[in-house]
Amino acid sequence: MTTETTNAAALADQAAETIRSLNYATLPDASGLAFPGDAYSTVGSLSTLAMRLPQALHQVQAFIDRQHETGDLYSDQGPEDLQARIACLRGATGDAVRAAEALLDALDQAHIALSPIGARGHGLDDEEEQPCGEGMCQCACVGLLHPCGCDCLHDDDCDCDSCDARDQY
Repeated sequence: MTTETTNAAALADQAAETIRSLNYATLPDASGLAFPGDAYSTVGSLSTLAMRLPQALHQVQAFIDRQHETGDLYSDQGPEDLQARIACLRGATGDAVRAAEALLDALDQAHIALSPIGARGHGLDDEEEQPCGEGMCQCACVGLLHPCGCDCLHDDDCDCDSCDARDQY
């Protein structure tokens, strides 16, 4: 992703606005999701986002810690207030990291759950075309999809016109 700024606050604002746009794109009447695969990809990307949050949070905390250690920070409520706020920030950042890790785990489970789900009526749900019931798989010799659905490299189910499955062994 190419960005025009390296300002952390501006980048976080861009991320927040992107999620707002995603929220609109996933409304029932919006066109942001057409197939279950779109939901799968969306949840996968959200999982990646959640995976990256702890690093950003740790780095923000480390910045404040460095500033505090060098005496460059103050609170307009007084020095004791600064100590309390730094401690609160550390605790809240730790909570946020744990929450992001829990979010990542939940999104990973949602991503796994979406993996085998497809939409009927697109040529992939006909049992006669899917002998093993898993969908289409890629022919290793010519790169074409065929209705074997077994995720195998040319076994007895292969109906590829470009090679003989028995010759692959």
